[in-house]
Amino acid sequence: MPSEPRGPRLAAWTVYKREIKQYLQSPATYVALILFFVLSGAMFTDIVKKFVQACTEAQTGATPKPDAMPLNVTESVVTPLFLVLNFVLLFIVPMLTMRLVAEEKRSGTFELLVSTPLGGWDILLGKFFAALTIGAGMLAICVVYPLICAFYSNPEGPVVVSCYLGLLFVIISYTAFGLFASSLSDSQVVAGVLSFVGLLIFYMVGTIFDAGRLGLIGGALSIRQHSENFTKGVISLPDVSFFLLFSFFFLFLTAQILDARRWRA
Repeated sequence: MPSEPRGPRLAAWTVYKREIKQYLQSPATYVALILFFVLSGAMFTDIVKKFVQACTEAQTGATPKPDAMPLNVTESVVTPLFLVLNFVLLFIVPMLTMRLVAEEKRSGTFELLVSTPLGGWDILLGKFFAALTIGAGMLAICVVYPLICAFYSNPEGPVVVSCYLGLLFVIISYTAFGLFASSLSDSQVVAGVLSFVGLLIFYMVGTIFDAGRLGLIGGALSIRQHSENFTKGVISLPDVSFFLLFSFFFLFLTAQILDARRWRA
């Protein structure tokens, strides 16, 4: 087994730059980004239309519906938007992570990569932060939605910041799981499906098991439930800890898989 380089982990930076270059050269990256912005833009437009309609009905004295949304831009637009973005990312992040290890295996470059002095964590962190950079870039561009709201109304700044922080934790967790799924197969399609199905289970588990002890376990493992507090402006230690532990757990599993492949290389 080749020895790992000592000192600052510049090797991870080398892997990171290589992966960023591949992302920027891959048509799949741009397909995923376009799909994300089309879906998020369409949903933002729909949410705003419903809010404007509710405001119009309130101003004209129309009888409010029992399920009418509250006339508050933060509760009616910002919170629903970030809940929707959380769900949309279930589809987009697997598209960004599915090639990270699977394609290396398929093309035969993975064995060459692990036979170098690069450590398993060097490879892992380089790939992880490259994918996370693309995800964070998507999140940064999405600032246009709160800016539009701020231009016409007055959304609560702390809630917007909390929503973005929560979505960042979601992207970190989705990326860690997607990298894990990619390490399980040499097929990008299989890796993408595994990532989506796995994340969907973690997203829905709190709804599937909603009573008794199973309900408590489901709630503790539910990505959706842990992210909802962020959309309300609440940043709690249990929610932050969940996302950090979730991410580290699947990064650790991926590191074990990479190390096992290194011994076989």
